[in-house]
Amino acid sequence: MTPDILGVMIPLSAIILGISAGIVGIVSKHRQQVQRADLRHRERLAAMDKGVELPPEIEDPVQRPRYLLKGLIWSFSGIGAYLALNALAGSEESMLAAIPFAIGLAYLVYYFVQGRREDAAALEKMKQS
Repeated sequence: MTPDILGVMIPLSAIILGISAGIVGIVSKHRQQVQRADLRHRERLAAMDKGVELPPEIEDPVQRPRYLLKGLIWSFSGIGAYLALNALAGSEESMLAAIPFAIGLAYLVYYFVQGRREDAAALEKMKQS
């Protein structure tokens, strides 16, 4: 392969694989939700057939945002990008790594200011149930 064709194929394959991974993720999440609903339905039908009292309807657990994890990932990605760019391109270009680092800091600040309150409220709600 010539370098020109290779230069076009790498970004093209990255885009195609990225979109494919997103589609697979969406489809698998939907399939999992459908299976959970089907199992819940079967359980309730079996309980009604046996004359057993129906169990209370339980809401699906909501996936809480993970601000601490996101903040750490973005911050360390920014630090790693800074070190790599500083070694490869120089100090001026390495300042581009401040963008992911700032995003990570914003997530961490939000977690320490607001996220802990949300975690405590969710924990209290679980204890009451």
